[in-house]
Amino acid sequence: MKKVLSSLLLTTATVMMFGQTIVSENFESLVLGNLGTSTAGNVAGQNNWYTLNGANTDYQVANIDVAHGKSLTIDSYDSFDTTPNSTLNGRIAARLTSVVASPANNILQVKFDFYTGSSLGAGSVQMRVWGVDGTTSRTLGGFQYNVATKVLSGLGTVNNLVAGTTPVGPATYSWAFSAAPGLVLTPNTWYSLTYEYNKTTGNHTWRYPGGMGSLSSTSTSYSLISGMAAEDIYLYNNASAGNFITNQVGFDNILAQFGNAATLGTNDVKNIAEVSSYISISPNPTSDILNIKTDSTINAVSVVDMTGRKVHVKLNGTQVDVRSLPAGTYLINIETKDGISTEKFIKK
Repeated sequence: MKKVLSSLLLTTATVMMFGQTIVSENFESLVLGNLGTSTAGNVAGQNNWYTLNGANTDYQVANIDVAHGKSLTIDSYDSFDTTPNSTLNGRIAARLTSVVASPANNILQVKFDFYTGSSLGAGSVQMRVWGVDGTTSRTLGGFQYNVATKVLSGLGTVNNLVAGTTPVGPATYSWAFSAAPGLVLTPNTWYSLTYEYNKTTGNHTWRYPGGMGSLSSTSTSYSLISGMAAEDIYLYNNASAGNFITNQVGFDNILAQFGNAATLGTNDVKNIAEVSSYISISPNPTSDILNIKTDSTINAVSVVDMTGRKVHVKLNGTQVDVRSLPAGTYLINIETKDGISTEKFIKK
């Protein structure tokens, strides 16, 4: 990304005075080429970026166009592996942080530029904010782009209140920004996106091309979850069933920060309430069985530890037997018709 120096200094000063920066990354100071030297997920690459799955060449600091200068590109798998517990289909780049929001800064805001690439084949591209809900590690929210349909949607975790449906309790939903077919993006195009989570109210806000929206606080089908604490920024490029080609997408100008309504310039936005899908895992932490709740059929799951090593688990319907795993933190990849969702869990 390229910016005029005076503009960059002004932006930096504003953040220092009024907010807390979690991640500020425009990739201009990085060296062109591989982002890291390992895809095991446990070795920091350039500017403390971690990569998991695939090859080092799948994560590149590159020049997509002159206007953006250096950006991050992530290449998907060029096919789709139906082998149970396969790690071939997923690609993850992450920045892990230790910044804790001050009491006055109750809003998380993540701004970034997203490049759609050729958008051929099938897959799911995501920006997710990971954090904790009490002692439970979970996704707070973010964005999701369906490569096959080219539809952009929001991700946000709320409590499901509908009796007789599963899961009742916290679940990460995909929220449509407009009526069917949804908000369709154009291939090989840059878009500026913003995700916000209000820790006081529990509401999620998405700012996207042509509009913005947040959730209703009076819904009878779900309730907002306040108090979740944001921690890390994860970028995904996952291949889905039917994929036949490498999909390359791009990210740039990532700014994640804590602030409040005054310092971040947030304002009232319209409500959106159309849910397309969700995936939730429980209990988390677990000592034996991990239950997967989703409105889609589970095609396969795979689990890796935080070194990137694939570990053996047994899937039985919607239950994953993790009793044989040593205590620790793991990532589970869950494949459905909508793509691959990655969730973090703790084995006690």
